[in-house]
Order: sequence, then C-alpha cells, then structure tokens
Amino acid sequence: MLATLSYSELGTVIRESGGEYIYILRTSGNLMAFIFAFTSLVVVRPSSNTGLALSFAQNAVAPFYEDCDPPTLVVKSVAACGLMLLAIVNCLNVRSSMAVTTILLAAKFLALAVISIGGVVLLIQGNTSNLQNAFEGTNHSIGVIGMAFYQCLWAYDGWSTLNSVTEELKHPQVTITCYTDE
Repeated sequence: MLATLSYSELGTVIRESGGEYIYILRTSGNLMAFIFAFTSLVVVRPSSNTGLALSFAQNAVAPFYEDCDPPTLVVKSVAACGLMLLAIVNCLNVRSSMAVTTILLAAKFLALAVISIGGVVLLIQGNTSNLQNAFEGTNHSIGVIGMAFYQCLWAYDGWSTLNSVTEELKHPQVTITCYTDE
C-alpha cells in the first residue's frame, strides 16, 4: 500500500516515462541510475524469469512423473524451452506476443475459477477435514511473516508498471490516482 501510494505521488510529480530508472536518475544521479538499470537487466529480471520458468516446468512435467520427483534435467530443459519459445514469439511479432499473453491470461483465470469453484463445491458437500488443523505447526516469527509479505509483493508487481509509461498518459494526475484507489 505504501509503495503504491509512493509511486502514485512520484508518477504525478515526475512526469517522465521510465519508472524506477527515471526516479533514481532524477534523485540520485547518473551512476546510481546506471547501477540500477544494469543490475535490473543482468540480475533481477533474468533471475525472476528463471524462477517463474522453473516453477512452470516443475508443474508442467509433474503429471508425467506421478510416483516420483521429475528429474532435474527434464525440469530445466522444459524451463529453457519455455523461455526460448516466449523470447522467439516476442521477437517475431508484437501481435502474436499479445495473443500469447491473452491466451495465458485466460488460462490463469480459468485455472483460478476451477480451483475456486471446486473448493466451494467441496465445502458445500461438507468436506472440511483438511481445515481441522490448518495452522498446526505454523511458525509465528517476524521473519517468516515478513517473508510472506515480501512474496506477496513479488507476486504482484503491477503497482510499479503504470509509472513506466507516464508520458503516454493524457492526465497522469487523474489516471495514476484512479488506479491506486482501486
């Protein structure tokens, strides 16, 4: 919430596209902006994409290895193929990239709907045995709670995306504020 409000304020004060890079450039100078851009392009984004690809690959090959864990080589190969396929689609054509993005978004919503509706159906049928001791053995330390909040922040990084195209907005004060109010 605080990050969203901060970005909303920065987006209305510094009306240039570029998001974090422009904010660091304007507040801390060229060196810090270069370090941010370099580490973002060389370390942060590739490792984030790699983590997502490995998670996808682990779940994609799991049905083929029901009785055991899938081999690491298979998981890594599927992850690499997925990354290469997405890179090729992005390089070939913007429209095809948008189509793939739309299809994947629809698949995510469908999966969420199936999980949610299935859970509600099981609850209505009275299947609550899994909920009896749901928090048994839970760790209540501050570090674990902080990590949970951090992972939620990583899972939804959309609050920083709008400020990357601030110059394209006709009325950034209105548009950015409206999106952060939702």
